[in-house]
Amino acid sequence: MNVGIILASGIGKRMGLGKNKVFLRLKNKPLVYYALESFEKCKDIDKILIVTRKEEIGIACQLAKKYKLRKIMAAIEGGTERQFSAFNAVLFLKNILQDKSGSIIAFHNGANPFVTPEEISETFLNAKKYGASAIAYPTKDTIKEADKNGIVQKTLDRSKLWNMQTPQTIQFPLALKAFTKASKENFLGTDDVSLVERLGKKVKLIQGSQYNFKITTPIDLELAKIIIKSFKI
Repeated sequence: MNVGIILASGIGKRMGLGKNKVFLRLKNKPLVYYALESFEKCKDIDKILIVTRKEEIGIACQLAKKYKLRKIMAAIEGGTERQFSAFNAVLFLKNILQDKSGSIIAFHNGANPFVTPEEISETFLNAKKYGASAIAYPTKDTIKEADKNGIVQKTLDRSKLWNMQTPQTIQFPLALKAFTKASKENFLGTDDVSLVERLGKKVKLIQGSQYNFKITTPIDLELAKIIIKSFKI
């Protein structure tokens, strides 16, 4: 069984609204709807699990009924950090997937509305082959490493640098091992596949689109409105 996990429990501090940004309206629909729709349409997804704030579980469940999203299996409570929310999802799925050989799970930010079903499928194909796979985009900027005083130490080779996106897709047994190890060691990673990297396992990067960005600030939301209008999504 392949499960898409939509992480939607943030409070959107940088959006400056004091509420969960994934329920902001984008073309008269909740922002998170667009990610859910892509996972619903993806041929490689069997079920969808939403992870959100406790007080918003009911709202998340209503989305399934309102928009006829038949793959949504449940909505569960998230944690205080993104990684804790992802681990909650892994633990919820443990009894469901542990006896299902070949199960793969994909973690996706609910605030990334423009991922395509094809991109999702590509991560599943490569996670099946390598163990873990993630959508990413080659950086366009020059990246410098500096010390704590802001003094440049070196310029990194841009040709080897990627901006990470989601989904980040992992074979379920590997995800369970990686998240459990991180939890026991109080390690907080910057993304899901970084926990797999700590096990010495391979992560295959798939080049995604510049449109698959995370809506974090008001400017991002305005850009999303332009994109969705221009492409008549």
